[in-house]
Amino acid sequence: MPHLFLEVHPSHQPHLFLELHPSHQPPAPPIPGGAPIPPPPPIPGAPPAPPIPGVPRPPQIPGAPPAPPIPGAPRAPPIPGAPIPPGVPLAPRIPGAPMIPMATKSLTPPVVARKPSRKMRLLAWEKIKPHDLKRSSGNLWETYSSSPFDTKIIDFDEIEELFAQPEKKKAEKKEVTKKKEPAFVNLLDAKRSLAINLITKNLRMPYKDISEAIKGCNREKLNVDQVCGLLNILPESTEIDMIKNFTGKPETLAEAERFYLALISVPEYGLRLQCMKFSFEFKSITEDLSRRVDSVLEAGTKILESDDLKELLHILLVVGNFINTGGYAGNAIGFKLSLLSKVHEIKANKPRMTLMHLLVESIEKNKPELLHFYRKLGNLNEICKIDNAENEKELAAFTKIVGNIQESLQKLDAESRDKFTDILTEANEFCAETKRKIEEINGLETQYIKFFVLDKRNYSLKECLKVMAVFCTKFEQAIGENKKRKEQEERLARRKAEMAKRETLPRAKKKGMPPPAEECLIDNLLSEIRGGLKLKKTQSMSATEGGNKVARNTSIRKSNAASTQNWKKTKIALIVAKQPSQG
Repeated sequence: MPHLFLEVHPSHQPHLFLELHPSHQPPAPPIPGGAPIPPPPPIPGAPPAPPIPGVPRPPQIPGAPPAPPIPGAPRAPPIPGAPIPPGVPLAPRIPGAPMIPMATKSLTPPVVARKPSRKMRLLAWEKIKPHDLKRSSGNLWETYSSSPFDTKIIDFDEIEELFAQPEKKKAEKKEVTKKKEPAFVNLLDAKRSLAINLITKNLRMPYKDISEAIKGCNREKLNVDQVCGLLNILPESTEIDMIKNFTGKPETLAEAERFYLALISVPEYGLRLQCMKFSFEFKSITEDLSRRVDSVLEAGTKILESDDLKELLHILLVVGNFINTGGYAGNAIGFKLSLLSKVHEIKANKPRMTLMHLLVESIEKNKPELLHFYRKLGNLNEICKIDNAENEKELAAFTKIVGNIQESLQKLDAESRDKFTDILTEANEFCAETKRKIEEINGLETQYIKFFVLDKRNYSLKECLKVMAVFCTKFEQAIGENKKRKEQEERLARRKAEMAKRETLPRAKKKGMPPPAEECLIDNLLSEIRGGLKLKKTQSMSATEGGNKVARNTSIRKSNAASTQNWKKTKIALIVAKQPSQG
């Protein structure tokens, strides 16, 4: 056996030594040309030495038993096909490993004459596994496995015809000859091209006709919406350069590019479209601005010149001095304009009555010609919303547009200029007239401050119109409210008169006076209650109450019938008594 030794050097580095037994030491090299040196005999009781690498194992002596295995060494693999020697134990079975069946007689399926040429349908059966057949000897299939099969019994061609899968017919693809669309050249962006195509398709005219209508400033072929649409898609400088630098054929360009190519051939196309738009929008702009300026000027002038308003304010001053008698606010010569917007808020002692209602009622009784003074002043609720400063800014912008167009028209030919001469002349006249009216409105503001004794820092013409609008609106509402209140008071007075008349009626009937032919029991009952009739206390419902009620109703009917009969007799007696006198 080899022995290991461990030696520690003074440098603290360990050294390992292996000492071999003489029997395990390699043999001495053979002498050149001589016979090989035999190995030394084994030591009794000692295991055989392991084979030395590179040295062949000595052959086994015939008839001698094989050498026992070395303890711990792996067993040599068996020779394939060699029988297991007797007396040699089998290797232990590894737990979990599958058991290898013993070699038995192999079973084979019956031989089929040929394979089908087509794909067959599936026969759904359950195959018997081979190891199940081997476990049960003498079974049916083992018997037929070894016997030959007569192939003439079965017609395999018929089986293939009957049980083959049907072949799917492939649909024949019809070759569709697609027309090759000509490839167009797109120079513009896709989004830009889409916007241009939408506008040009709405025109429903060839590009040549569109360019001619723009060149001739034809307002019959192009309306205001179409002109505004064309102004929104005018080409930029970079797009114009791309179209001009294109060296290919114009027919190869896309729709948007061809439209631009036709458009840029018109000189000053942008200016022509601007002039056409101005000619379309001129009337609407001037009419709206003129209406607003005229409304403010007319309403402001009417307020200053209204004698009815002056007299109404004088009446209000007298009423206010009467209310403020003895106070610091009494004996006033005049009042601020802000009072007009608060008259309807001064409440009286009477419900739903204010100073405005009193003023309206007094004017209606004593000065009815002043009652509808507000109708002469116009619609102040709408006029007070107009700002004169905004009108002035709008007029300045319009005047600038007219000047720019008049200056730019010099770039066009004489024929194109003549088409806009009348419009520009009318526009200049409008600007001059409107400017004069706005200056008059500014002068009215100074007159208002002087007329109503206002503070210039807190009041403007617009604020004065708002105050007058509130006063006129509340004055008109007070007229309607007074009318409704008067109608209610009249109805209440009639009702009270009817009640008083009923109370003066006799409480009891005179003797000998026949009752009327038809009387209302409810009216009689109410008159008796007003006369002080004491009603009896009602008793609780009982079983006899129903019978009493029926008897009571019967007696009432009888009394009514008796009264009617008496009245008839009296009437007949009166008629008979009158007849002799008439004779």
